[in-house]
Amino acid sequence: MLGWSIHISARTPEGSDSDTAHLAHWTVGVFGLGWLTDLVKAGKAEQLSNSGYPCRYTARAGDVLPLLAGGTPPQDRPQDRPQDRPQDRVRDVWMNSERIAACPADQVLTIDAWDQS
Repeated sequence: MLGWSIHISARTPEGSDSDTAHLAHWTVGVFGLGWLTDLVKAGKAEQLSNSGYPCRYTARAGDVLPLLAGGTPPQDRPQDRPQDRPQDRVRDVWMNSERIAACPADQVLTIDAWDQS
């Protein structure tokens, strides 16, 4: 496992994969899904698949987009691996601030996490 490629779009899982629906994407290390796990535990997101090709979640924009206000959500770091390894860094970040700002809080988003193995 090398990490994850995260893609957030303003569409339901059954919706079309239009480029205009894409809100953000980035690549992150192995510990980059903690924020999604936290949303699921809090009942604010649902995990639809967990195969890594992709791991798919849905959540309301009002619960996800505030986490992007300062950039990408923070990564979880196990106590035994506090060092900042290059492969764990967030990279290849793309966010469409206009689409994010225009997205209503009750919009269902699809979050795909693709295994980068």
